[in-house]
Amino acid sequence: MPVPLVVVVDDGLGASQRRVLSPPGPYTIGRDDEAALHVGDLRVSRIHATLVHDDGHWWFRDQSTSGSFADGQRVSSLPLEQPTTIRLADPASGPVVQLETTEATPEPQHTPTPSAQIRIGRGAGNDMVVPDLTASRHHAVLASTNTGWTITDLDSPNGTFVNGRPVRQAQLRNGDTITIGNTDLVFDDGELVVATERSWLSVRRLGYSLPGGVTLLDDVDLELSAGSLVAVIGPSGAGKSTLAKVLTSILTPTSGSVEYDGFDVHRDVHVVRTRIGYVPQDDIVHGKLSTRRALTYAARLRLPPDVDQHDADARVDDVLAELGLTPRADTRVDQLSGGQRKRVSTALELLTEPSLLILDEPTSGLDPGLDQQIMAGLRQIADSGRIVVVITHSPTNLDLCDQVLLLAPGGLPAYVGTSADLLRRADWSSWSEVFNAVSNDPAGAHAAYRADRQKQADRSARHSSVETRSTSSDPDQRWLRQARTLAARHCRLIVADRPYAAFLAVLPVMLALLAFAVPGGQGLRTPAIDAPTEPTQLLVVLIVGASFMGAAVSAREVIGERAILAREQMAGLAPWAYVGAKFTVFFAVCCVQALLLVGTVSIVKAMPASGVTVLPGAVEITMAVALTAYASCLLALWLSSMVKSAEQVMPILVITVMAQLVLCGGLIPVTGRAVLSVISWLAPSRWGYAASAATSDLRTLVPDGPQDPLWSHAPGWWLLSLAVLLVMASGFAVLTHRRVNTLSPSPR
Repeated sequence: MPVPLVVVVDDGLGASQRRVLSPPGPYTIGRDDEAALHVGDLRVSRIHATLVHDDGHWWFRDQSTSGSFADGQRVSSLPLEQPTTIRLADPASGPVVQLETTEATPEPQHTPTPSAQIRIGRGAGNDMVVPDLTASRHHAVLASTNTGWTITDLDSPNGTFVNGRPVRQAQLRNGDTITIGNTDLVFDDGELVVATERSWLSVRRLGYSLPGGVTLLDDVDLELSAGSLVAVIGPSGAGKSTLAKVLTSILTPTSGSVEYDGFDVHRDVHVVRTRIGYVPQDDIVHGKLSTRRALTYAARLRLPPDVDQHDADARVDDVLAELGLTPRADTRVDQLSGGQRKRVSTALELLTEPSLLILDEPTSGLDPGLDQQIMAGLRQIADSGRIVVVITHSPTNLDLCDQVLLLAPGGLPAYVGTSADLLRRADWSSWSEVFNAVSNDPAGAHAAYRADRQKQADRSARHSSVETRSTSSDPDQRWLRQARTLAARHCRLIVADRPYAAFLAVLPVMLALLAFAVPGGQGLRTPAIDAPTEPTQLLVVLIVGASFMGAAVSAREVIGERAILAREQMAGLAPWAYVGAKFTVFFAVCCVQALLLVGTVSIVKAMPASGVTVLPGAVEITMAVALTAYASCLLALWLSSMVKSAEQVMPILVITVMAQLVLCGGLIPVTGRAVLSVISWLAPSRWGYAASAATSDLRTLVPDGPQDPLWSHAPGWWLLSLAVLLVMASGFAVLTHRRVNTLSPSPR
């Protein structure tokens, strides 16, 4: 008869544990939090070894790279027929594992008593395991106190909710619904029971009107359960895309309600956010990334930070396989067909395993063959237990849908049912007849729809709204971690876009070549008699070049990523994470470009022999150029967030650079001119030029030129100019953050 195994683990750091293991296992030993026997020594692998009863014996099986050692010899698989001592990772000093078979009674596997804490989370070591990637490894603790049961959130990124309200700690009553990730748990006398009735979408008397009074949706009803695929069709102007945005909480309805899993989609947005996937008409993935890498970055942003890379990669592989994208995993997105790109956008949404997926015109612009492939794929996704709502202008392949919602102009529902019944209803022979009929008489079509609905038996409400609605702020989204991921993705995008990377590298060199046009050969030192203004003109090349260089880097950034940014904000991306990542990467780019610009110019033009501080003159000039470029970069980034289209960027870029040229003070005097002088304070080039002029002692080099006080050859004036550039950059950062925050399609 198989006997238990006694295991004593001493990690050498003062911690030890004793376990009695019952056959057959396997039991893991390692550094992973979910290991059955946890060893915290950093030399130990995440899963270092396993213990398993097989072929009549207990076996120790090594799975590590650093090894396991018995009597000083490395072992890979060892039968435990007698007491055995094994060291992990190092034969002399590694953590000790003592193993011995025994007749002792194995440790019982039981649920904690009511007086104990009940740990809840994704990890196997919890008392209640929630197998949900949107839940944290250790998410919350349920505990009995003198006043009753309380739930405490363990600082989880996605938060813990009680009846739709985010909580840090809350007293529980019987019947309360606790939400962990995408899982709802019902509290009942110290026990948590997973809610069984899930994935139900209820749309009731939904209406949406613009502030001016124009109605885009009116009196829409819809009831969908898990496994449903519904198509929303109708002529142009029928409010199909508006309906998609209302269902995903991008727009707030002016009447009616949308409930999902018992939660109000618009009031409990943070509860249902990860349960609803939304694929807009525009692609929501960077085309320069490979399919796998785009999904990997999205997984880092959307999954909790304690999901390790192995599990995240496994989820990416699962989504690739589910959508048939595995053969295209290493292909750049911009090299995929239109249908494949739509599947990649869908894959992004499936990473968090949403139970409701809404797609806006996924077949737009695709040929009939790709249209059929997309719809067949959506049918498979619905059959996996999800609700899928697809907005489409194409009436083909509607036989794959369980229901069709036909909207008439003005957002009036004209029919809900199967596509075959719709065509038979009035002996229509084609979909063009259907669209023409509802377009010619929207009110009549809606009245007929309401009459049909009235004949049906009244359905009892399957779910009720949650009494407590969330109006508080979003839980902590670990924006620093998101910023690191976005910064890494931005760097990867720069490297992947070779023409753009080459442009960034070549631009400062090309600007430096303009220095050849400046007459004279003394550079930023005492000019020759025949070229008395050489220092003044050379600083114009450096500083205005820096302004153009910085603005060119970021001018198209926000407007080019607006669709992606909007969807990522819906998924929980913090605005500071987005702008923080941009600021970090752009600062590095501006510093490198400043080195290239000043370094190239210094080959043909001399830099100052010394500066105003202990730093060399060339270093001070480089710092002024870098900060000017950076402030100009953030100015252009803010302007990019303000425009409505990419076509508007270039005129703004040109005007900005021209203004910097005029206001820098080196080409056109601004000192002593009341209005122009004040306006120039708002231009980064004004302060970058002042810092460079202070370093060069321009007032002494060109005595006949302007005697601007900011150009004084003294440390205080130089530091003042750099400080103003930093303040400017910070101000543009705040403005960009505020603008990006207003672009968020959902309440934050």
